[in-house]
Amino acid sequence: MSTLTLPSPSLVERWNRFQSRFRFKYLLPRVRTARLAGIKLDISSLSPLMKNIILTGRYEAQERKLAAMALKEEDVVLELGGAIGFIGLYCRKVLGVKHVTSVEANPATLRLLKRNYQLNGLTPHVIHAAAAGEDGELDLNIGGEFWENTLTGSSADTVRVPALSLASLVREMPQAPTVLICDIEGAEQYLDFRQLPSSVTRIIIELHPALIGQNRVDTILAGLHHQGFEVRCTEDGTTLLETPR
Repeated sequence: MSTLTLPSPSLVERWNRFQSRFRFKYLLPRVRTARLAGIKLDISSLSPLMKNIILTGRYEAQERKLAAMALKEEDVVLELGGAIGFIGLYCRKVLGVKHVTSVEANPATLRLLKRNYQLNGLTPHVIHAAAAGEDGELDLNIGGEFWENTLTGSSADTVRVPALSLASLVREMPQAPTVLICDIEGAEQYLDFRQLPSSVTRIIIELHPALIGQNRVDTILAGLHHQGFEVRCTEDGTTLLETPR
């Protein structure tokens, strides 16, 4: 019976592993702030994994690209899933959009969003709620990273939050929206997009087939197509839809 001897890791591989372990165990926990696309962010409370994604420039790369492609300074943005405030700040500071209303359900994440706006010398217009099919209250799963907070599935770690329909959220805005940005980790399946006003001509939406199934994703896109929206571009799960001009 012969013995198979596996090749030992090369010196380069071992050095890379050491560097990675050192970075995640010792360096990243010490990092408190970061700059991404000119936006200053407080990342002191985030996990090393999330800090690394931000520091390497990968955070919300698809949404950034599509927002830069689709938005104009005069737009009025309704952002569902404000998270730590980065996309809203990107729209305002980098793209020059003056009116952004962000919707965020998690109270802890909402505090960080407000902190990041403060760091960038701006005041957010924010609604504390989960975007939902109807008004009321819902249990938000808050386990894991902040971007994993979701109304779908179940978790031992939940918080009761207010819920508002699209129609109610639009009524809370100082002006009628022209653009919808939506990244709510599967809860897009609960929204009634027919409640959007005709002023909305562009939608940037991250769809989550792994969470809600491809059939529901297809149903959402078919419904938006029926409302007159056409897919212009898709970037790694994030889709830009527009109404024909």
